[in-house]
Formats: sequence, structure tokens, C-alpha cells
Amino acid sequence: MAIPRTRPSAYPAILSYGFRPFFLLGSLQAAIAMLLWLPLFYGRLETFSTFLPVDWHIHELLFGYLPAVVTGFLLTAIPNWTGRLPVQDFRLLALVLL
Repeated sequence: MAIPRTRPSAYPAILSYGFRPFFLLGSLQAAIAMLLWLPLFYGRLETFSTFLPVDWHIHELLFGYLPAVVTGFLLTAIPNWTGRLPVQDFRLLALVLL
């Protein structure tokens, strides 16, 4: 008999594996950041920040997109490496909202 890889859940499928919400939110953050960054870079939009547009782009990649993608990858890979059940349901929702 095979060992189940997930627990039965009443939560949406997006909360069944860690990569699903984090990759989705990471891609949304990347798209929104690019929509804001391009006008900043070309001088069409002004900001009162001390960051230059390139510095702001680097900041958003390092502290916005990258943590979301790495977290999604690790929450999916660690159960495969350790043989434990993945973080799911309300626990995963709590991590996403954090």
C-alpha cells in the first residue's frame, strides 16, 4: 500500500503545495514591479524615494521576488527530501499571509 503524499483537505487546491501560492504571488509581484519600474526608469513617473530606479529594481528583486520563489521551492522540495508531509491548508495560508 502506498503512503499518501498529502492529507485530505477542504481548502482550495492552491493551498495543497507550497509552490502554488508563492510562485503565483512571486509572478504577480514581478509583473506589477515591472509595470512600475519601466516608467520610473524612462523618467515618465517620479518618486520621492532616495533609490535610483535601478536600485529600486534590485531591491524589489532581492526582497520581493526572490524570497517568494525560494520559499515556494523549499516548501515543495523539503517534503521530498525528508519524506514528511508538505505544509498545507491553514498553516500554508498563515505563511503566505506572513
